[in-house]
Amino acid sequence: MDAYSDTANMISDNSDSDCDLNMGCSSSDFEVSDSEEMGLRPYQFEPEIDDDDEDIENELATADENRLGSTDWCQCGHCNEMPTTTECICCAEIVKIQHVKGEFPDLNCITQHPGFTSVCLDVYVLRTAYQAFRQYHNGNIPDSPARHRYTAYRQLVRWCWGYLGKSVRVPLPSCAVTLIRCTFPPQEGEQFKGFNYGD
Repeated sequence: MDAYSDTANMISDNSDSDCDLNMGCSSSDFEVSDSEEMGLRPYQFEPEIDDDDEDIENELATADENRLGSTDWCQCGHCNEMPTTTECICCAEIVKIQHVKGEFPDLNCITQHPGFTSVCLDVYVLRTAYQAFRQYHNGNIPDSPARHRYTAYRQLVRWCWGYLGKSVRVPLPSCAVTLIRCTFPPQEGEQFKGFNYGD
């Protein structure tokens, strides 16, 4: 008799009283799996926790903190200091941007790419791109430097990453953000929002 019919008999025998189902099983109740028969042992090569892992995490946290207040992390020569460690990133550190820069091997910075000006800084392109965005997302930001910055950031992402997906965000390099902010400066009383991962 199998385990299921044993349990069914127990239930029918105890139908008039409180029933105590014994759902336990022993290793003999199960057959050897195909992977065990073939000599496979799942997870045998999984890394074990090591005390050094905590040291590495602390070093990385310290390295991130060292990014604030300087541009020593910049490899392209065009980055500025940013307010958070997440924003302290150079275009040379981002693989997707490296692929676009690779079209012109002599470039030090993504902002030097001939396409950067037309894709991210041309007001007419940004207005058109915003209308395409608005068609799908029902946004309505008045024509302003803030809207141009917003659209320029989206354009940079679309150019380098393609489509990310809804509510997926990536930190943009300081050099690109700085040039976009210089091209479309804030209006009086306006503050830059900076990067956030969203909801």
